[in-house]
Amino acid sequence: MKIDVILEAGLPADRIEALGQLAERYGIQTLWVASFPSRRDPIPALALLSRCTTKIRLGTLPMSPWEVHPLRIADQLLTLNELSGGRATILIGGLGHSVTRVTGLEPVRRVTAVRDTLRILKGLRPDAMLHYEGELYTLKNYQAEWVTQPPPRVYAGATFHKMMRMAAGVADGTMMSDVPLQRMPEVKGWASEGLARSGRQRADFRMNNFMAWHVKADRAAAVAEARRELIWRGLLMTWFTELFLDPADAAMVEEKRPAFLQAFLQRSSRIEGVPEPVIEKLVENMTLTGDLRDIDRIAGHLRALEAAGLDEVALRLHDDPEEGLRLIGERLMPALA
Repeated sequence: MKIDVILEAGLPADRIEALGQLAERYGIQTLWVASFPSRRDPIPALALLSRCTTKIRLGTLPMSPWEVHPLRIADQLLTLNELSGGRATILIGGLGHSVTRVTGLEPVRRVTAVRDTLRILKGLRPDAMLHYEGELYTLKNYQAEWVTQPPPRVYAGATFHKMMRMAAGVADGTMMSDVPLQRMPEVKGWASEGLARSGRQRADFRMNNFMAWHVKADRAAAVAEARRELIWRGLLMTWFTELFLDPADAAMVEEKRPAFLQAFLQRSSRIEGVPEPVIEKLVENMTLTGDLRDIDRIAGHLRALEAAGLDEVALRLHDDPEEGLRLIGERLMPALA
């Protein structure tokens, strides 16, 4: 299994540079930098990082055609890919809640919009003009003849049936969100549908899973961080929680999402109105949380996901990303090996 790490949005460029060099020394496949509203744009920082690394892939996520037209996404992606010697990676998504909250944008036909963008990005060639006319997005008379590097990797943010089936037919891979082990046969089946319809092989499509890494030397700090971030674990949808909560508790968690969001916004581990046993089950089942004693358990869980069909895992770092990266590089990766 390949290991990626995801940094939070808005870190200063010099810190991303230091973390990226450390990640490369540990053998991390891809360093992803999140892109969210009112935070520093990740592309300039990744461009700087490209000059002092040689192997690690450099990715940004998520990008959507509602924020940036596929024309500009293509220009940015190809430019970073040239600077990095063919190591650029991007994830195209269907517009997240953080952007809709601040822009008021209401995306329609998400699968179609993401498909158009993926097809445009996968159709870029230096030796041929691209003429793509999609249902929502069009790019004609486009040829970046200056490109010299191998194509960048293009992922889709796809977890559920329609988006997964589409992504498997077009993208280099998918990054799912918090998919539990019990759901892997289901999502793998959706991907297989898309691959069969497009005549692609399983080896053509990488399956990655975004997972929250809350492992620290201080177990109490790790648990507090995990509780604070719970709102983003599959947005606490019942598709995830019904696997380990009874129906009444799963429905209650979905109803209480505003309380989980408030905990995140206030950077608090206290979640009003939700019983402690329920919160403990959420942390246990939807996050990778613990201290050094939990590394072997977490490695075993990741090996089980790999056996179920996962090719890559993207571990989201939070507070003190340096500590998180060191624990991944020095403890988790040897345990996996």
